[in-house]
Amino acid sequence: MIRLLWTLAVSGAVIALGVVLVLRWLGAAGVPVPLRGQSPISIRYEADRKESAAVFAAALLFRLAVFLAAALLACLVLYPGTGAHWALDIWKKWDAWHYVNLAELGYAGYTENGQHLFLVFFPLYPWLVRLVSAVTGNTIAAGLLVSFLCYASGCVYLYRLAAWELGREAARRAVLFLSVFPYAFFFGGVMTEGLFLLTTAASLWHIRRHRWWRAGLWGALAAMTRMHGLLLIGAAGAELVEHLGRFDWRAILRRLPAVLLPAAGSLVYLGLNAAVTGDPFAFTVMQEHWSQGFCWISDTLWYVLENARSYPTVSIRYEIWIPTLAMFPLFFALLCYAWKRFRSMYTLYAFVYLVLNYSLSWLLSAGRYLSCALPFFLFAAALTEKRPWLTALLAGGMGAGFLINLTIYLTGGQIM
Repeated sequence: MIRLLWTLAVSGAVIALGVVLVLRWLGAAGVPVPLRGQSPISIRYEADRKESAAVFAAALLFRLAVFLAAALLACLVLYPGTGAHWALDIWKKWDAWHYVNLAELGYAGYTENGQHLFLVFFPLYPWLVRLVSAVTGNTIAAGLLVSFLCYASGCVYLYRLAAWELGREAARRAVLFLSVFPYAFFFGGVMTEGLFLLTTAASLWHIRRHRWWRAGLWGALAAMTRMHGLLLIGAAGAELVEHLGRFDWRAILRRLPAVLLPAAGSLVYLGLNAAVTGDPFAFTVMQEHWSQGFCWISDTLWYVLENARSYPTVSIRYEIWIPTLAMFPLFFALLCYAWKRFRSMYTLYAFVYLVLNYSLSWLLSAGRYLSCALPFFLFAAALTEKRPWLTALLAGGMGAGFLINLTIYLTGGQIM
């Protein structure tokens, strides 16, 4: 009975919010629905090159500071007297092992028990790391360099996007919240987060400015980084219709090739699967090895709740399951706050991104995935407008979580 009530409550809330967001979008497109309304008015402040360069420099310095702090922790505390190489090796944890091996061995050469299990990892990041490692001579260093530069560039696009919608001060808060999010240290690891941040933020920026081909090209790169890159098709479609103010099919069809361009990134990924195994959908079989598949969101949250209450290893409850459970209502509430304050390209994208990330059969990395849920950082920037106490509370709380999670991660904890 409790499980049934849980399913009805969670499913009902999710479906209700989804219906509201769709109706809000249809209303903005001129369809006579109960939630008709005008599109929110943007401030339309555009950051110049000097301001963008300052954001890039500050973001890059922040990443270097985190790297140096981790290096000192490794060389002076965790592995004293073992050599400076630990400054790099300390980042080779969890999925980072696989990205390093994919960059060095390639998808055909990196197998386990004769199986190409690592086809589940999308190719753009390891390909870039392999390219940069020809210069650095070290794969981990190349991975970190790619992540650092992508993170800094992604912050620039996020800043420009937030400034366009909310103004300069809000843009600073958005980048601050992104940077101190408790799982934001992954932006500076040998992981895909930095690259996905850049490709997604750039695509959203060009979508908002109605530069459809540029948006599509960045979206294709995002889809070569993660499957969620395909969601940018929906963001572009939502913005196109809302911008037109009606379903003008001729205008939509003219822009459709650019809007659908992210699918080309997925085709590259399917081609990789076919080249390695002969089956373009081989990754779906490999996902079974990683215990990954679709699970309705109420079922996912139920097993997360159960694990948060009673997982045998107590430390893992605090490292994985309790944060995973706590983040969903917080992000859901932030979306409820934002639904009529932002354009549908943001709210619909945020809704689908959140729901899909919480619809996995074994959700171990919710925080890492949500670090790239960019509209939520715009929502937080809007929420804290003229509320300095709330800005300090959010930034301070998230910053503390950042330091705790980073320390646990570097010392071998179950942060992944």
